[in-house]
Amino acid sequence: LAQIGEFSFILAGLGVSLALLPEDGRDLILAGSLLSIVVNPLLFSWLTRREARLAAVHHDAEVAASDALAMRERAQFAVPDSVTDHTLLVGYGRVGSQLAALLQQRGVPLVVVEEDADRVVAARDAGLHAVRGNIAAKPVMLEAAPERAKLAIFAMPHAFEAGEAMARLKAINPAITVLARAHSDAEVRHLLEHGADAAVLAERELAFSLAEMVMATPPYRAPRAPSAND
Repeated sequence: LAQIGEFSFILAGLGVSLALLPEDGRDLILAGSLLSIVVNPLLFSWLTRREARLAAVHHDAEVAASDALAMRERAQFAVPDSVTDHTLLVGYGRVGSQLAALLQQRGVPLVVVEEDADRVVAARDAGLHAVRGNIAAKPVMLEAAPERAKLAIFAMPHAFEAGEAMARLKAINPAITVLARAHSDAEVRHLLEHGADAAVLAERELAFSLAEMVMATPPYRAPRAPSAND
């Protein structure tokens, strides 16, 4: 802006010296340049504030729409009062979804708590009651009717986050049995300290299973004892 203004002053001065531009015209150019230099920062500042206000209004509208959608979803998929003595399954990822399928086959009533929207839809499509949200948030936990549950399984991979939720869950229902998955001895200790009744170290269980498979194959498999008919 300063370079353009300076160049316009030079042209205006040249126009006056060549009698191509009256002095009043030069004065108008000078006044317009000075006015634009003063007004432009104020204008840009106003535009910035207005843009911020519009963005805030748009954000508030999106939040309100999201909250309204969440309320409709909660009302539509609320866990009915008839669901009692159920198992809370926290996490419907690779482990949680497979565990849910096994428990469903055995007739175990389940209520899934999961943050991911697509996984919540998958759980509901599988015929399960599912609550969307973070189990650490008390309103989300209460939607899953923990006071009526007999068992809680934390299949989520974040053990330290799960520990905080367990403590809150035990405060609501001290009689509930809590099981959890872990990936280290430190996580096992953390979970047990925060209310878990048992914690499964996934890598250790995998090692045990593989060891049993090895011992069931020759030459490690114990020879069959001869029978009376041999």
